Amino acid sequence: MALEIEKIVNKHESALKKYRGLYVFADLLATFLVLYALFVLLNMRDIFLMFPTFEPYTGAKYSILGSEIVFETLGLIITGFILSLILTAIRHLRAEKKDAISFIEEKYPVLKERMRTAYDNRNTDNIIVRDLIGGVIIDSRPVNSSVFLNRKKLAKDVLVTVFAVVVLAYVAQTGYQTTFSPTDFSEVIENLPFSGSNSDLVSVEENGGTSSDPQDNSELFGEPAVIVVEGKDVDLKIPPGAGQGFTSQEEGEQNNESFIQSDIYNPEAIASQSYYENLPEGYRSVIQSYFEQLAEE
Repeated sequence: MALEIEKIVNKHESALKKYRGLYVFADLLATFLVLYALFVLLNMRDIFLMFPTFEPYTGAKYSILGSEIVFETLGLIITGFILSLILTAIRHLRAEKKDAISFIEEKYPVLKERMRTAYDNRNTDNIIVRDLIGGVIIDSRPVNSSVFLNRKKLAKDVLVTVFAVVVLAYVAQTGYQTTFSPTDFSEVIENLPFSGSNSDLVSVEENGGTSSDPQDNSELFGEPAVIVVEGKDVDLKIPPGAGQGFTSQEEGEQNNESFIQSDIYNPEAIASQSYYENLPEGYRSVIQSYFEQLAEE
């Protein structure tokens, strides 16, 4: 009995994996055709003209499966397929995945909790487990693997695929394409304020000036500036690139006098001879006697 219920669950798990693979293929095909239809309508083949690496290959034709394909068309097919793989992988990796037992218990309430319990305890041998497994096997006979098929999801992918094929067939028959082209972005970039030649912004040059300044720098270090110090004219020049600030060009006389040591004096305090010069006349004698007493002490 344990092997029988395990066989039933494995059969439904295999069917569920096949349906999931069908969902992935349908999503991948629908996404690819939609992206490729958008590429054709928006003239995305011109994007290869914007890259110098692809310029030597533009217009070249390659024979694939007995038909000639232009390089730009082949590039759009490869690009669309890679983007479709990425989008489809992200969508299905983030999707919630249920096992076969959960689907069966959801569609058949009579088996709810019973099938999972019987499968988890299939290796236990007692009368209760044997009775449970036997009942689950009988109740699971009406279960069909088509219960795992999500018809709404599959129908949506089919409708999107048919719509994209109709659009591509219409473009192939009429040659209709929009006026938009990726090369329009290059014109937009050139007209941006920071890159256009008619920009109102001022760019800084390497020499510290701006693009709006005159290009002739002959007067930058022309006549020397003159400042006045104590009534004298001092010649100042700024050497180019010196970075040292102002440098005075006035030359003074060199003083080569040698140092003369003074005589040795008695370190005792000596009364000043001119301390009373600015004293009031009424207090001069009093202050003089005060300082004389301090000198004696």
